[in-house]
Amino acid sequence: MPIMKKLVELDYPNNLVTEPVLSKIIKKYDITVNVRRASITKGFGYVQMEIAGEEKVVKEALAELSSQGIDVNPIEKDVVE
Repeated sequence: MPIMKKLVELDYPNNLVTEPVLSKIIKKYDITVNVRRASITKGFGYVQMEIAGEEKVVKEALAELSSQGIDVNPIEKDVVE
């Protein structure tokens, strides 16, 4: 299966800011995550990252994040050039 790399921004609701969401997803789906930029405040958090792995698995991981209430948005331009 082909390897996919995708740049995404995750916008966390305040109830998930302190949860190890990325850690759990990385372990469950055996994907690679490269955080490019992140900001966490008391009521909001976002992470801009590159996610890589088998195409089907990356899509499943992103769908699971979305199902938890995290907004998953593609990044059209690389955040670090």
